Amino acid sequence: MNPRTMSRIRPVTLAPALAVAALLLSAACATTPVPETRSAAAPATVAPAPATATAAIGVAKREFADPERSNWPQTGPRPLRTILWYPASAGGTPETQEVYGRDKALLRDAPLAGGASRPLILLSHGAGSRADHMAWLGHVLAGRGFIVAAVEHNGSPEEELHSRPTPSDHFAWERARDLSTVLDALLRDPAIAPAIDRARIGAAGFSLGGTTVLWLAGARFDLAHLVRNAPPMPADRKGAIEALIRLPQSNGAARDAQQRAEISHRDPRVRSVFALAPAMGFGFPTEGLRDVEVPVRIVVGDADPVTPAAPNARHFAEGIAGARYLEVPGERGHYTGATPAEVRAAELEEIADMAADFFDETLQP
Repeated sequence: MNPRTMSRIRPVTLAPALAVAALLLSAACATTPVPETRSAAAPATVAPAPATATAAIGVAKREFADPERSNWPQTGPRPLRTILWYPASAGGTPETQEVYGRDKALLRDAPLAGGASRPLILLSHGAGSRADHMAWLGHVLAGRGFIVAAVEHNGSPEEELHSRPTPSDHFAWERARDLSTVLDALLRDPAIAPAIDRARIGAAGFSLGGTTVLWLAGARFDLAHLVRNAPPMPADRKGAIEALIRLPQSNGAARDAQQRAEISHRDPRVRSVFALAPAMGFGFPTEGLRDVEVPVRIVVGDADPVTPAAPNARHFAEGIAGARYLEVPGERGHYTGATPAEVRAAELEEIADMAADFFDETLQP
């Protein structure tokens, strides 16, 4: 479908399937444990690291915004709050972040470690989630020498119109533009930009974030294909979904976003992408995956109950030329059962190491 004809499509015939996808994903992500951050009374000690690793990890926040897109209340630009994890030198305020029962020593606002410029990895979280929920991946990547930027796609309840699913998850393709806009900002940031190797930029995401980085790699969405293949609308969220269906009729930001559904969101600066349990495969026909030309690694749990492999991760991998695909045991991210925290931590650390290995290979100088 030609994206220039998008305005001829009535939102009421398309939005239910989008809301169904966002609802299913946000329900799963709502069970994700929230990492806790604690200030340390004294500088934390860090065990000696392997020669290829970084001994200290810094953490910082940025308050970016996209002046070319409105927030959903139409009161200002779209907010893009971002968490940075990076190899750090001495300085900053020691703190500890707990993820799945494991503590990680961090240095808040510490200077970047010196030396040669470093590759940058953009991170995209799942639906209904937050940037800090990607700490399990960000910590490992930073420890392996990458600069990492986790983008917060969802705003505050007020910024998301008190909707669940959120408009930001409903108009999910806008997330790819979030990553590109944050990349623009980082390359202008005086504290970060000099350390970024602009020829070595990658992106990684989980669940709807996995789909986001595939959009960034050049995957093309097809709304009509989505409508034909999406699961039925869940009855218990009928009111919330109907409100999202009507939103483009009364909200200029939503109307503008819908016009961008089927355009390419490819960012040529991004040289490789890693997707864990990508979602919404039913919205991407095979022909919409042929423009992806960068290295792609797709991993999914063989028991994932939220984004099952066949219509999602496997579909993407079969349609993307040269994509590397792996099914691993268990749920691997969409933890809906009583999986112990230590098991979750070990499983996600394995995935994070896979991602770091993949980026080491595909983002070589």
